Amino acid sequence: MRSFFLMLIALIVITIVTLPVIVLNVVRKIWQRRDSVVEYFKIIASGFDQIGGSILYSQEDWMVSSWTYHLHRKGNKYATYFMRFINFLFWDKRHCENSFFKEAAVLKFKAEWM
Repeated sequence: MRSFFLMLIALIVITIVTLPVIVLNVVRKIWQRRDSVVEYFKIIASGFDQIGGSILYSQEDWMVSSWTYHLHRKGNKYATYFMRFINFLFWDKRHCENSFFKEAAVLKFKAEWM
């Protein structure tokens, strides 16, 4: 029960702090003209995607697209439908597959160095 309340407190704090921090970072990146704002948004999108993987599949290191493809390979028919939907959203018939193999390579590399 304690973990649940800690999670709720964390969600509330994150919800309150996230938007102002994003705005400040974008302004800082534009002001300094050093870092790409587009790359910053890609990092944020990847983070949200990993949160989605944690919430949907209890896989904290995997993104939704990658783990959906993994489940599809294991024969899960619901994952197959979800994978087709994700691929449709990205206008790429192999988005989930490409995401899976790219992420698997990165995670394997991280595991070798830890």
